[in-house]
Amino acid sequence: MGWRLGIRKLKFKFMASSRLNKNSALRFFEKKTAKIAVLSLLCFVVVTVLFVAWQKWTNPAQSADYEGRIVDRWVNNSGAAEGYQPSLALVIESTDGRRFTVRVDPNVYESARVGMRIRSRSGQVVLIDSEKNSVAK
Repeated sequence: MGWRLGIRKLKFKFMASSRLNKNSALRFFEKKTAKIAVLSLLCFVVVTVLFVAWQKWTNPAQSADYEGRIVDRWVNNSGAAEGYQPSLALVIESTDGRRFTVRVDPNVYESARVGMRIRSRSGQVVLIDSEKNSVAK
């Protein structure tokens, strides 16, 4: 008679509904986790693309051929390890007014002076003195 009053049905429905609630809660958690993972991946990709674009914008790739006037020379001595070679560089101003930095070998660095013209074609650097004497390195 208890089954006629719906006791069994209530008991069964109660258990089934709690299972459904648990399953729906798990499904919601799985959906939420998937959304968070996708959004995190998307944010990582966007940040990476912006970082690479910023690096390319601030340090544009220089071609092997350039020509201009030397406006500054500097040495980067970062790194105090034994046997460390300093980084020698010249700041060049091109004919269109753009400035860029070029790493050079010690011979070119020692011969170069501020105000000299410099030209590089196919990896060969030519320093042009103000007296029109060219020195190939």
